[in-house]
Amino acid sequence: MSKHLRTALLLVILAVGGALYMLISTPDYGDINADGLALGKTASQQGDFDAAAKWFHLAAKKGDKQAQYLFAMLYRDGKGVKRDDIQAVRWLKLAAAQHHHEAQYQLAGMLEHGRGVDAADPATAFKLYRQAAQADHAGAQLHLSMMYAEGRGIKKSPADALDWAVKASQSGNTEAKSYLQQLLNHINAKAKSGDPAAQFLLARLYEQGQGLQTDTNKAEQWLRQSAASGNAGAQFHLAELLLHRHSPATLKEAAGLYLKAAGQGQMQAAAKIGALYAIGQGVKRNLNEASHWLKKAAESGESGAQANLGILLASKQQDKLAVVWLDKAAQSGEADAQNNLAVMLALGRGVQKDLRAARKWFKQAAEDDALAQYNLGLMYVRGIGIMQNEESGAAWLEKAQASGNVHATLLLGLLNDIGRGVISNPDAAMRWYALAADAGNADAIYNLAVLYYRKGDFSKAFALFKRTANNGNVEAQNNIASMYQQGQGADVNMQQAVQWYKKAAGNGYAPAQFNLANLYRKGEGMAQQDGQAVHWYRQAASQGFAPAQNTLAYMLAQGRGVPADRDQALLWLQKAINQGLGIAEQNLLQLRQKKADFTLTSLVVDMHRRAGILTEKPLDLAHRLQAYQTPRLP
Repeated sequence: MSKHLRTALLLVILAVGGALYMLISTPDYGDINADGLALGKTASQQGDFDAAAKWFHLAAKKGDKQAQYLFAMLYRDGKGVKRDDIQAVRWLKLAAAQHHHEAQYQLAGMLEHGRGVDAADPATAFKLYRQAAQADHAGAQLHLSMMYAEGRGIKKSPADALDWAVKASQSGNTEAKSYLQQLLNHINAKAKSGDPAAQFLLARLYEQGQGLQTDTNKAEQWLRQSAASGNAGAQFHLAELLLHRHSPATLKEAAGLYLKAAGQGQMQAAAKIGALYAIGQGVKRNLNEASHWLKKAAESGESGAQANLGILLASKQQDKLAVVWLDKAAQSGEADAQNNLAVMLALGRGVQKDLRAARKWFKQAAEDDALAQYNLGLMYVRGIGIMQNEESGAAWLEKAQASGNVHATLLLGLLNDIGRGVISNPDAAMRWYALAADAGNADAIYNLAVLYYRKGDFSKAFALFKRTANNGNVEAQNNIASMYQQGQGADVNMQQAVQWYKKAAGNGYAPAQFNLANLYRKGEGMAQQDGQAVHWYRQAASQGFAPAQNTLAYMLAQGRGVPADRDQALLWLQKAINQGLGIAEQNLLQLRQKKADFTLTSLVVDMHRRAGILTEKPLDLAHRLQAYQTPRLP
């Protein structure tokens, strides 16, 4: 082969190889399966912006928000494509709509300065900065602060300007720190010159430690200066500060400040002064003033005031109107309103009775509210408007008890005592009863005393019975008297026994009337007086107390303390029989056979636990469900 032929052949091979190389190495920008974003980033890092633009465009068209953002930046900077702000804005809008926060920030900047649009649009720029700022974009936070400070795109607000400047500076942004210091210097100068708004703002900064070191003393000083100049916000916040000091003097001062701020239309203050008037703290209790201010705040949308107004109206029996406000507050998530609305629905007060709806509101409120937790637990335990489930009931009651609800504590004691929803556990019952007793619950004190009595620990039982007896509990008074009479937990003391029987008998307690009559009949602890015995037997018998009816029949048959009257005796014996007293049947037979032998009951005490809440049928919902009776401070 000649030299020329070899050279020609080599040139052909090189040409074909180059063509093949170009064919193989040229990117296929039409490959829909290619990862345009990743390939674009690689090309960009290598400085090949032409390729980057083509790959980003491919991914951007498929909706990739990061690719849309990066493609927009190439148009903005004129890299790989001809600089075109209109195209930059177009692609930034697509990425921003997909919540790409850097795209939102960059788009806001272009709109703020009128790039790629017909005219600057600070209002839309503000909205975009805010979206990015809320996602912790430091640059957006700084720009948002500037716009608030200058009143561009939004109403001027030094407070919001400071707030966003503080957030931006927390990212370590040097520019943001410098800008924050400028704002602080400006606010400080205005405050010292006597500007009430600046004084209030400076006080809040010291109070919250935003941009300044927390200093409650300086915060109060600036609040007082601003409040004295009539700034409603300062009056409200100073009142909030004073309210939590809990002294009569500061409560009175706080109430006065709330009233001043409310008079200027500060609705949070109106809600507070309304509540204070309702509960009589810092001001004399005045329900008319309470209604006036709570209504103003409620109508402005203050949900706490709506709840309190509903509670107040319900206490005044204005049920229909109460339900309207409770429903508004409940819809806003106020747990006390949700609970009280549920109670109104369960009772049919001001609204048609609806146990299913009541259960729904109890469940919502029960996430946070101890009264609702108790009410829901009770409904589960008794199966009211819901399938009975004592285990679920006990679980809700435990939540309520953990929040300090004493009624839930008592009910848990009963469940453990009886073995409902839980395995019977007298020791656990005693613990629950003791907790409720420590909180002053009379039923818990009584039930705990009964448990100790049954265990034979008479000294502890006596002390507990005495505690509730002193508070007027007639069953406990009768039990204390019997323990004095028998020497249980205390030395035998018939004088004390008589005294306690008389207290309970005078309060209409039939067993005590019967026991007192027995002492009169026997002459124990006092002079024997059949007339007094008959009097007290008759008092108890007229209440349907069978042992008293039986013994009254005996007194009538024997003519003791009363003229003998066999027919009346037979009548009272029949009444006792109708009550289920077996010995009365024997006595009736004796009387008809004209025999003198009578069987009498000598002493009656009640050592049964108080468990009406578990046994009464139907359950007295009006008495058992718990609702807030007075407004609370929002």
